Amino acid sequence: MVSLPVVLSAKDRVALVLGNSDYAHLGYLPNAAQDAQDVSDALRALEFEVFEGIDLTRKQIGRLVLRVMSRLDEDDLALFYYAGHGIQFGSQNYILPVDASGTTEEKVQKSAIRLQSIIEDIEQRASRNVVIMDACRDNPFAQGLDEPLQSMAATGLAELKGGLSTFIAFATEPGMAASDGAGRNSPFTGALLRYINDADKDVHELMRKVRIDVVEATNSAQTPWESSSLLKKICLARPGGHCAQPVSLPTPAPQPEVTAPAQPQPQRPDLVLTHVVSGLDPNGDGFLALRAGTYTGAVRLAKMTEGTRLQFLGQDGVWFHVRTETGLEGWAHSNWIRFTGAQTAAAQTTCEALWQQRNAYFHRRGYCFQSARGQAAFSNQNCIPGFSAANVPLSSAERAAVSQIKAQERAMGCP
Repeated sequence: MVSLPVVLSAKDRVALVLGNSDYAHLGYLPNAAQDAQDVSDALRALEFEVFEGIDLTRKQIGRLVLRVMSRLDEDDLALFYYAGHGIQFGSQNYILPVDASGTTEEKVQKSAIRLQSIIEDIEQRASRNVVIMDACRDNPFAQGLDEPLQSMAATGLAELKGGLSTFIAFATEPGMAASDGAGRNSPFTGALLRYINDADKDVHELMRKVRIDVVEATNSAQTPWESSSLLKKICLARPGGHCAQPVSLPTPAPQPEVTAPAQPQPQRPDLVLTHVVSGLDPNGDGFLALRAGTYTGAVRLAKMTEGTRLQFLGQDGVWFHVRTETGLEGWAHSNWIRFTGAQTAAAQTTCEALWQQRNAYFHRRGYCFQSARGQAAFSNQNCIPGFSAANVPLSSAERAAVSQIKAQERAMGCP
């Protein structure tokens, strides 16, 4: 059975819901499609614009993801829910379309979809993100893989961390299998549906309720897990009670757009710069807007290119209050701003600064540093074992930025 995407209108809440049960080459999952359909219905009732896909092939999922990406805006709340088979190789997680197959790691990966790539695409477009994974999470290929791949394709999914303002919920803890359930819904999705419309519960409180129910229902065999970098509360239901939406500053009257002030302030040697514009899509506009307020329609004061150094002045939700090296002051979206450490405006770019900036990309994506220098500069406390420098899941924009930094290092003769 194939269900084409269903779309209902909503202004700022967009959901991608996938459920795969009827696999051509893998074990049938009775509840996955039903789970996704019931979650879709619940989200529509909560005024989400829902893109739903049931029993889709790899090509169909790819097309649906592109539709969702083209719909997302910077101020949206984006939600991604998946129910079906999942698998991990090393530190990478994959969701399996209904036509997934293969007897080697390479063949399996070509027929699957890398979970991290979907999450990265969502994070680059929306400012608030919720990912909910109810994958069966056993390894459906384990007995058919060539040796030594059986040991590489581990049970469950690897631990996964999102970017800024992303919440990720798993049906069970990393490396463990989740139950498909005996009723209409899995234990995890059944609990989720019981609490999803509670306007007094943000996603953290919601997951605590879900976790308690699942632990009880499975006799402690399954414990839902989460990873979060949220700055403010997110409610799936329209907020009420103590669960309030992020508050924006009052919207000023529309004014003509200004690309740059006529007379910027002179550079201040004592300006302490701790952040940098980073991760811009080289195929996009190529700049981050410095605006007069905390909304996308606020007057644009300047275009900040990749590498623009900033002083951090404050924060309102996903918006950072910053000052540039030339003294321009305004608001910019935090998705494309990274912390680099304190540096004065008078300081010249050094090999050490470039090294710090380049490796900050790898640190953010969970790389475990092996050298003494790397371990001293970046904590390995929350790193994800198994990444090599070549397979760290950087986005295309991040890889482009790393390449630019390397080119600058070579030009300066950095070791």
